[in-house]
Amino acid sequence: MTVWVKLYRIGQLAELANVSRRTIDYYTKLGMLNYEKTGSRYRYYTEDALERLSMIERYKEQNMPLTEINERLRIWSDTSADSGEVLAKIEKISSNLQELERDILELKPLLGQLDEQQLKFAVRQLSVRGGSLLSIMSILT
Repeated sequence: MTVWVKLYRIGQLAELANVSRRTIDYYTKLGMLNYEKTGSRYRYYTEDALERLSMIERYKEQNMPLTEINERLRIWSDTSADSGEVLAKIEKISSNLQELERDILELKPLLGQLDEQQLKFAVRQLSVRGGSLLSIMSILT
């Protein structure tokens, strides 16, 4: 059985990931992206590089330093397929939590416009959901 792997030259990868060639060069030099060389002078990147670029962009949106991003990518590549799936789900949850944090910060000034009954209801709703989240988090640790 033949397994076909899609390979991209640096320009193709840059276009697909919506980053510059220079960015790909930089990440490659940092060891964040791997490439394959053929008989030609071109570097070829696999789908893994495209996935890594996507992860890098998500981490950068969270203002994570490149050293930490690089460490996370290293851990991600050292995992088995099953644990990689777990890590991907954790990354998604982490991203969702960050978005939730932004939403709550945007909500804070609006709470002053509510009457006392509305405010109690809103706090109760968030407290119940927040308590559930804390319970789940305690199970994981």
